Amino acid sequence: MSGMKSAYELAMERLGGKANPLTNAQKAAIAEIDSKMKAKVAETEIMFDQQLASETDPAKAGFIQQTKQNTIAKIRQDAEDQKESVRCDE
Repeated sequence: MSGMKSAYELAMERLGGKANPLTNAQKAAIAEIDSKMKAKVAETEIMFDQQLASETDPAKAGFIQQTKQNTIAKIRQDAEDQKESVRCDE
């Protein structure tokens, strides 16, 4: 047994594909992307939570909350796209 498999490797097995083992450089790049993504998400949450705390209009608060969710989803999707790009680089 070679140790624990990543979620990516498990997904590839389930889909019948062959996951190429990641190099140490690829693993480091993916870890860096994750770290930056988590920081951006935290920053975004703080910014929108500050706006929500000062908003009294429920409609505007709902809009701010939806914008917050959309922004965080975009940050996460961008990070996943970057990680996929790293995985494909050989």
